[in-house]
Amino acid sequence: MQLSFLGKSYTPSTPTVEITETQQTLSFLGRKSMVKQGRVAQGPSLGEELTFLGRRYTR
Repeated sequence: MQLSFLGKSYTPSTPTVEITETQQTLSFLGRKSMVKQGRVAQGPSLGEELTFLGRRYTR
């Protein structure tokens, strides 16, 4: 997906999220469901160089 901000185009980075079902169950309005837990598989890399409003910085 291509986005733009203040006239500059960029491609957003979206981390992968792994979803796993737990052994817990819940009931809401009479319907039972398994509880799911999400975990980010790949976080942002440290030391990544970025640019914001023409200024470069390191995260």
